[in-house]
Amino acid sequence: MLYRRNLVLYILILSISSLPLLGQNRADSLLNLLLEAEKTEKIEILHKLSNYYISSDGTKALKYTNEAIRLSEELNKPAEKATALKNTGNAYFYLGRYRLAEESYLAAISIYEHLGNLDGAAKIYNNLGVINSRLGNYDKSLEYYQRSLNIKEELNDKKGIAATANNIGEIYKFKGDYQNALLNYQKSYKLKNELNDRQGMASSLNNLGEIYSLWGDYEKAIDYYLKANSLWSEQENLHLISVSYHNIGDLYYKLNNQKLAQKNYLKALETQTRLKDRNGMIHSLKNLGDLYLKSGNYDKAEQCFIKAITYARELEDKTAIASILNYFGKLHIEQEDYNVAIKYFNQSLAINEELGSQYGIAVSNNLLGNVYKELGKYKLALRHYHASLDIANSINNLNLIKDNYGGIALTYQAAENYRDAFNNYMLFQEIKDSLLTEQKFKQISELETKYQAEQKEKEIKLKDIELEKKETEIQQRKFQRNALLLGILLIFMLALAIYRSYREKQKANIILSRQKAEIEEKNKEITSSIRYAKNIQNALLPHPDFVKELFPDSFIFYRPKDIVSGDFYWFAESENYNYVAAVDATGHGVPGAFISLLGFNLLNTIIKENPDIGAAEFLNKLNIGFSKRMYKSYEKEALQDSMDLALCRIEKSGKQLEYAGAYNPVWIARKGEMIIHKADKLSIGSSIEYPDRQYTSHSISLNKGDMIYLFSDGYADQFGGPRSKKFMYKKLKELLLENCLKKPSRQKEILNENLINWKKDLEQIDDILIIGIRIK
Repeated sequence: MLYRRNLVLYILILSISSLPLLGQNRADSLLNLLLEAEKTEKIEILHKLSNYYISSDGTKALKYTNEAIRLSEELNKPAEKATALKNTGNAYFYLGRYRLAEESYLAAISIYEHLGNLDGAAKIYNNLGVINSRLGNYDKSLEYYQRSLNIKEELNDKKGIAATANNIGEIYKFKGDYQNALLNYQKSYKLKNELNDRQGMASSLNNLGEIYSLWGDYEKAIDYYLKANSLWSEQENLHLISVSYHNIGDLYYKLNNQKLAQKNYLKALETQTRLKDRNGMIHSLKNLGDLYLKSGNYDKAEQCFIKAITYARELEDKTAIASILNYFGKLHIEQEDYNVAIKYFNQSLAINEELGSQYGIAVSNNLLGNVYKELGKYKLALRHYHASLDIANSINNLNLIKDNYGGIALTYQAAENYRDAFNNYMLFQEIKDSLLTEQKFKQISELETKYQAEQKEKEIKLKDIELEKKETEIQQRKFQRNALLLGILLIFMLALAIYRSYREKQKANIILSRQKAEIEEKNKEITSSIRYAKNIQNALLPHPDFVKELFPDSFIFYRPKDIVSGDFYWFAESENYNYVAAVDATGHGVPGAFISLLGFNLLNTIIKENPDIGAAEFLNKLNIGFSKRMYKSYEKEALQDSMDLALCRIEKSGKQLEYAGAYNPVWIARKGEMIIHKADKLSIGSSIEYPDRQYTSHSISLNKGDMIYLFSDGYADQFGGPRSKKFMYKKLKELLLENCLKKPSRQKEILNENLINWKKDLEQIDDILIIGIRIK
């Protein structure tokens, strides 16, 4: 997908927030005024200070908005409170905390509507549309934008109408409705042109360029992009200039000019890095990684993809996450690791289906078609290609249509169905030709003109030939005789070549048989070593008797994907507390097992050196210790390995539990309800990148009969069921809650039975770990 989405949202927020541009000296002056001002005057100064810091220091901005809210409530000034809540929402937006931004906006809009402030309400509706678009809630976003548009049309607010029409165009684009997107972008551009809004015009021109690029009309697309770049250069807006560089890079990429594509992507990334624009960096890194992938530089490609998906997950950008998962899948196809590729493509497909992104669903299906073709599963490949083709036709995306026809043709060819292979290849070639550059079109036109002229000359010559038909018949017979002799000679030579090839193939088969035997022997040795490693890993895991001693009424459901596992469970005790952790290390198999050994060792070291340590402090020390061992040089060669876990410290009396988590929560089933305590979104291994982040401690009172659950993501992420979808946490919660009163040993059996029935013949995609403990 082209890079527009997040940058366009950035533009929209600027256009609706009315942020003043203050110098630092002015900010210092306001701070001095704040010390001397009366309470009423203080609110206005706090608004100005929060606006100044919103885009540069969101945390400081929140300090001023919270004080403004407090004073507004104290003085009973609802309009000022609404402004402060709006500014709070803006600050959370720039911090990437979209849920909190939405909560603040909803609180603000409630006040605006009560006061009858239509203009204020319209702006907040627009902001809510932006937030929901950012979160992938496109239908909800469209509903908020339409509310905003209705109010702005009632107020005859041309600037507001233009901004909201542009936003509505964005939603239609995400949904794959390019015609409606184009109409709204054109409406927005017309109004911005009337208002002489140069920056807004540039944004609309950029969006129009994207639509034509998606349609494959690159000449119009580049024209719009260059016009947008010119206007943004007038404004000296580095952020938006980086958008233009990226878009132009996309076009060169589609025209197979990788050198110019890389040049423009690097220009965009350089600017985005200076501006600390992680939204932009996600897309530039993703596309640079794709270029490295095509050139065979897999290590650099993987580094780009890892950085991109890390930023995307921090920002909860589901659209970007889905796109990057596809690139991870492509990387594994190139490395012939097809099953892992399928895992990534299915994860991407699930997210796109959740978002309702027609383009994303089509891309994921196309890629699944590619990998099943490589595996020789031609029926599955064709099913995914046709699913992608149907959507591509409905949204008129020529590039996807071309790619699907190409994939279908190759699949039929591999299946030795040459007629259908030829038919689909011709369709592929037809679409491919329609996507050529203008220069190619001119060359084709010239060739066509030349061809037509030659045809006319041939018609004239044919009339002359008819008059000389008798004379030429003899020459034709001679030609046929010579051709027959030549054909016999060619067949003899071909037979000789086939015979030689057959002899060479026999020799090659003998060599391959020897090599196969050697490889099988090596595989046996490797498998034997891995099985020995499994024995070592199992020896490190807590003995069942020790677990039962700490928690007599408990179970551990543990299913490694491979021989060795990246998931592991850990139990320990001190004088006053029992400890339990469910840990999910990066990956599975041998790499995951190595990470798990390091994690297990660190956990034991920390508890030995710090008896009775609290859960949050435990994770802080684990984070630091793991990071120091895994990071060589943060700036250049940082290893992207990490651990997610849930850790509980439980009083031996069973009355109190202290929990801290890195992405993994703890669930407590109590009286028919599942109580969920959420984890911090901070993996173990991130202390160098985020040195100031600390884990949160949750103190929880326990009741007799409570059932505590800790787990990794393997069970919820397992594909299966009638539609081959993920099991998901919702179903897991329902399953555990339905059976929480049964004996733990029976709960374990039910989890196993359900897993077998769910995945059936599908491959287990990850290690699985669930721990259940009943409080006596």
